[in-house]
Amino acid sequence: MRYLKFSVLSGMALFAVAMFFLSQTIQGFLASDSQDQQVAGVPDLDPTLSEPAPFPDLNLDFPAGTLPESSSAEEKTEMTAPPAPKTPSSGQDPASVKLANATQSETELPAGINLLLLSKTTREQRTRLIEELLRLDADLVQQVVMNHSPQNPPQSKIKTVQQVSLTGPTTSQTVSAGYSQPGQPVQQNQSDAAVLIQKDAPTQIIASYRGATLKTLGKPLQSGKLHQKIQIVPQHANLLFSATVLSQNLVALDLPGELPPPETTPAAPAVKLSQMGEFQPVEIIKLTGEGLVVGLNGTGDRNISPDAIRALKSSIAAMKINLQAIKSPLQAGNLANVTITAYIPSQGVQPGQQIECYVNATSPDVNLSGGYLLPSAVAVQGSKLNRADALVVGPVQTDRTQNKSQGLIENGAQIRSSLTPRLVTGQGIPHLKFFLNAAVYDPSTGRQVVQQINRFLAANMVRTSKAMLQSSGLVMISLPDANPAYAQQLATQLLNVEISQQPAGNTDQPPEVIIDNASARIQTRGTVFLQPARLKFPDLMLEISPSTQTGATRLEDLLALLQQLQIPRQQQVSMLRALQQQGKINANYHEQ
Repeated sequence: MRYLKFSVLSGMALFAVAMFFLSQTIQGFLASDSQDQQVAGVPDLDPTLSEPAPFPDLNLDFPAGTLPESSSAEEKTEMTAPPAPKTPSSGQDPASVKLANATQSETELPAGINLLLLSKTTREQRTRLIEELLRLDADLVQQVVMNHSPQNPPQSKIKTVQQVSLTGPTTSQTVSAGYSQPGQPVQQNQSDAAVLIQKDAPTQIIASYRGATLKTLGKPLQSGKLHQKIQIVPQHANLLFSATVLSQNLVALDLPGELPPPETTPAAPAVKLSQMGEFQPVEIIKLTGEGLVVGLNGTGDRNISPDAIRALKSSIAAMKINLQAIKSPLQAGNLANVTITAYIPSQGVQPGQQIECYVNATSPDVNLSGGYLLPSAVAVQGSKLNRADALVVGPVQTDRTQNKSQGLIENGAQIRSSLTPRLVTGQGIPHLKFFLNAAVYDPSTGRQVVQQINRFLAANMVRTSKAMLQSSGLVMISLPDANPAYAQQLATQLLNVEISQQPAGNTDQPPEVIIDNASARIQTRGTVFLQPARLKFPDLMLEISPSTQTGATRLEDLLALLQQLQIPRQQQVSMLRALQQQGKINANYHEQ
């Protein structure tokens, strides 16, 4: 019996010691963060802890931070033994006591545990109390670990759970018993996240033009962010293109609004713009002079004296002029005095060039048929320079006019000076004027000329100029300024532009596609339209969709895109063959 009593007392002592060290552990964790923690508004425990009374639920909300040191004395209660039992009163829970607050410093320790209070509890109440203390212990450890920081936050920014619930959403962190604090999302570096294209990494390329879209791969020469301009090289060609970043590993090639026409053999012959008209200069440079026509068969001037004829023979011998081809002798009636006129073309002339000139007899009764103009010098009309700008010589042609006293000498004037007329003035809006010849004077030809000129300007990146049709025979090209040299250079380039004699959009001729397999050349007639399609190839993808500008996609626009990207001709033929097999080409298709 003595041994049994000793065992019971020893068990109670060990239990009291365990509870003491458990309370010490809780206070150690509360003091490890060097912050004062306070638990406010917690209901009191029943001091009697009688058997029938249920164990109360605990409200263990507390702030996730250090409370201000200047808090009121009521909020700073030192850890002491549990208070004496209180008499229940109105407004106060009779079965509750305040839990000890951890507001003292690390050097302050609780006095102890009231063993008498513990001895009055039942086993079930002690078990529940231990479980609740263990749960509180775990939550406090989690709080210390998650909120540990070498720098204490400002006291003014610390809020309790009750304050947070009253003020609404806030960025302050709070911890409550039984509540797991979520981790804050880690903000990514925006500069790194914005890089969508990595240098030398395979990147998808999109090239779109009037309903035709090509997708392929390429290698960017630099990294790029959203909407940034980068340089990229497609895998099918060693060419450098400018592209705009659209998304992750996706760029769009920067193509001009108007691509140059494809190199397809046109059904109708093409002529140069210089054969269809000329630019009108703002000033006309005219070469004038006088000369003598010989070799007439009695239809010349009969008022020439014998002395003038002898002087003429001496001059011919001195200049070593060969007159063996002239059958008529040098005598009155076989000679005629003429005036010589030559006009400098709008594109100007350089030394060594030859232009046509006109002769006009001083006497209206003279017939210049069969005559030959002896070498004569001409100069710019009104020029004060004492020089010969051209030398005129050659046979006279009168078959182009009914007035035989006038004639033409083709390529008769050999230019000796550089002469260029002005095409623009410093007044008004600078522009060029191109007049069509009477043979092609119709609106359809004028529209075709305007279209080809604008395509040439777009292909050569001349964005400051644009052609407009003013009338059926007049085309005006705007200029950025009145620089005469630039206007002359542009006019010279435009005169070499080839214009198809088949007007664009002519519906009289049925559309046709002819492919020469030997040379891999693609020929088209009329306007060929394509139906929506989608083709996949080993290195690229082709999509045909209705264009928002022109409606149905034209084969000409597709070939222009393929030419711009320098797709090999054999691959272009393979694409057209695949489209034909799917029935997507609205034209007669032939391969030869």
